[in-house]
Amino acid sequence: MPQQHDESSVDHLVELGYIDPDEAAAREASRRHEQHAEFKKAAKLAADSKLGEAAQVLEALCAEDANWVIPRQLLAEIYYRAARFSDAQTQLDWLTSRGVESPRLALLAGVIALRRREIVLAIELLEYAAFVEPELPSVHMLLGTALLRAGRVTEASASLGEAIRKNAADVRALDGMAAACLRQAIFDEAADWSLRALEHDMRLFDAHYHLGLALAGLNRPEDALRALEAGARVDPSRAAPYRWMAKIAREQLNDRERATRYLQRGREMIRQRRKRRQID
Repeated sequence: MPQQHDESSVDHLVELGYIDPDEAAAREASRRHEQHAEFKKAAKLAADSKLGEAAQVLEALCAEDANWVIPRQLLAEIYYRAARFSDAQTQLDWLTSRGVESPRLALLAGVIALRRREIVLAIELLEYAAFVEPELPSVHMLLGTALLRAGRVTEASASLGEAIRKNAADVRALDGMAAACLRQAIFDEAADWSLRALEHDMRLFDAHYHLGLALAGLNRPEDALRALEAGARVDPSRAAPYRWMAKIAREQLNDRERATRYLQRGREMIRQRRKRRQID
């Protein structure tokens, strides 16, 4: 008889929503195991550069457990790598609001701020990342780029120089040094830095462009035009080379007809670019 009373008590508790603690713990452990397995799957997909598939897995995990931090950290990285910068910023904002910080996350946020022309914020974030983890890849180059945009040329040169000391083949840092020298009208050094960048990457538009400006500053107009022509071939969507070629032809070569041709080519390029944007 007491046994029947115990069974009826248990049935009553179940009806009231009682869950056995051991059973609940087992279910939670099973759920966490499945979630961690999915996270590992997403990490493997990201390592294999299957960013879209990785993002889908992580998005599902975040929807299932809105407070789990680790998937959002990887999701921010994946969005960044996929050039989904607005989505990356959303994840970074979520992490920051929970007090989650790291040099890598600061670097991602710094690059996004730089893209948005929020230069002061970009410098703040990248300075933090460089100070806390000075070996973080690209951090000194990015900080130098941000400082250069802010007109802080001496500091920018120091940061870019540090990037080159850590990686002599950092083409963005090498080209950044060329840009810094141009800001100071040190044209011979600007040309040298541009050439060093091009030794590592002949497809780098900025290096061709800066080389052209440096050569123009050295009063070598024909060489400058060749460098700018090369830049225009590397990236036909840029208008700046044509403006400079027209200026060099007009002012240094006194060739107005040639200058007019460069301006016409630049205008035609701009028309084509606008047409493509309308189609897209």
